[in-house]
Amino acid sequence: MEKMFKYALDLVLRRKLRTFLTSLGITIAVMLMTFILFGMTDLKTAILSEFTSRFNQQDLYVSGKDNLSFSGMAVAPSKNKEEKKEKIMNSKTVEDIKKIDGVLAVEPMLSIDGLDMYLENDKTPYPLKYVASADLKGTHQIYKKFHGNDDTLGDNEIFVSDFVVSFFETTNEDIIGKKIIAKSSSSGSFFSFVPKSMMNKEYSFTVKGVVETGNDAFWVNNNTALNMLVDLGDFENKEDYLNNIGYFQLLVSTKDGTTEDIEKKLKDDMGLYVISSESILSLIETMTAGLTIALVLFGSISALVASIGIINTMVMSIYEQTKEIGIIKAMGASNIQVLVIFLIQSGIIGFIGGALGLTITFLMMKVSDPLIVNILNEQGFSGLDSFFHFQPLNALYITLSSILVGVLAGIYPARKASKLDPVVALRYE
Repeated sequence: MEKMFKYALDLVLRRKLRTFLTSLGITIAVMLMTFILFGMTDLKTAILSEFTSRFNQQDLYVSGKDNLSFSGMAVAPSKNKEEKKEKIMNSKTVEDIKKIDGVLAVEPMLSIDGLDMYLENDKTPYPLKYVASADLKGTHQIYKKFHGNDDTLGDNEIFVSDFVVSFFETTNEDIIGKKIIAKSSSSGSFFSFVPKSMMNKEYSFTVKGVVETGNDAFWVNNNTALNMLVDLGDFENKEDYLNNIGYFQLLVSTKDGTTEDIEKKLKDDMGLYVISSESILSLIETMTAGLTIALVLFGSISALVASIGIINTMVMSIYEQTKEIGIIKAMGASNIQVLVIFLIQSGIIGFIGGALGLTITFLMMKVSDPLIVNILNEQGFSGLDSFFHFQPLNALYITLSSILVGVLAGIYPARKASKLDPVVALRYE
């Protein structure tokens, strides 16, 4: 076996340039596969880490209608299907949920759309026409990080996100204490219009702090939001609004071990829509797994192209070594031994391509890692010191796969070599 390996290695090294060029196909395939497997694994890790840093796994997000979904209808609607009736979540709903065994707290949330948000003395509105509300402290987990001296929102006070600070080209320190002016938008969105009740409305807020929530750009307390919604919608009072429209969302905190039971009660007994952290994490894992499989299938095409290159090289090698094959068979080498020699040769070519691909990819990951981390930090990810992490086990699988591709590609040429008649081979010119 040792002699066969040495002979196969000698065949590989006789044509160094051709071997290198042939192995490049495997190298490119390995680089692509490595970036897919390592990159998607690291991306999933970064997303899951970011999510768990902002959302407690014992928290439930509750709505009276299906506005917590991540997409449109999965199937065509049917007239015969009994639709789930929308629930209005008001003060009574909050109290009923608080009575459920295992519920620690219920935090109502509201939303106001269709407002142009300006920084005082700046004529350019922030692109997002949306204000959220909650009676949560700025140091709450949902906000990630808080910058300011007082983390509690009073009436007509506002938290702004780090995106807002960047948009208005100021700093965390300078924007605190300044005014944010909210004006009813002069035009509706593509799918809506501005009702008469919202025209010529204007509200002023004092910036209390800066939170790192990205596009969730503006936060006020619930009392301020309710006053605005009553004014904008021409409701009689806050109770009138809550009884007819209700809270946009409820953040329900639960005791460890009770989350699943509470989620079931909210859905089955109260008819509410609920999304748990577990369901979101499961969705993230499913999406990344599906995307990884699709990318791997795409990358396998390059491996197929590389295998064709190996077949071509091996066939050429057999033609060049025809007389040698005749000599070693005349000396007593069996068909199986000749077959193994050329399979080893093609396997070595695959190994060279795999090792070279992993080496280049590793160096590229080291060079590009700071850039990727900087881009992700700009997009709202926090606490990332590095993105790419070299995974020895995956590297081993990729190396073995590249050898396997080489061996499989070499089966036809190796069988062709093993079946050569030594008499005919010795006469070959």
